[in-house]
Amino acid sequence: MKRAGPALALALCLAQAAQAQQIGDCDSWQASARNVDWSDPTRTFANDEVRLVGLRTGEPASAAFHILLTFPHPEDPVSGCHLISAGEGLGYGSISLRRATARYDSLRGLTIGVPGTDPAGDPVLIEFVLNRTTGEVTLP
Repeated sequence: MKRAGPALALALCLAQAAQAQQIGDCDSWQASARNVDWSDPTRTFANDEVRLVGLRTGEPASAAFHILLTFPHPEDPVSGCHLISAGEGLGYGSISLRRATARYDSLRGLTIGVPGTDPAGDPVLIEFVLNRTTGEVTLP
C-alpha cells in the first residue's frame, strides 16, 4: 500500500482547515495593518458602520487571505474587531470584497457573504453573522 506524500498531506490539512472557518480576535499578527491588501482593501455596510478590510499575509502562499471585520460595539467605546480566517493560522486562497453582499434579518443580524477560494483554489462563500445589538459575531 502506498503512503500519502507530504504534498497530499498538506493539501488535505489545508482543505480541512478551510472548512473549519473560524472567528478570532484582532490581536494576532494576521490582523496587522502591514497585511492590508491594497488591491481590494475595504467594503462597508450598514451606513458605513460595518467595515471589512482585506488582509494578505503572504504565508502560507495558498492560504494568505483573511478578513478583518470592524463595527461599533454596543457596550464598548472601542470598536468591535474580529478576524475571519479559514482555520487556525490559515487564510483563504483569495477573497473578493468588491463582490461581498449583506442581508439583514431582525432576529439574527447582518449576514455577510464574501466570495473567495479555499487554499486548493475551489470557490467558497465565506459567511458570518454580526448581531449589532449584542456585538456577537457567529457563523451561520
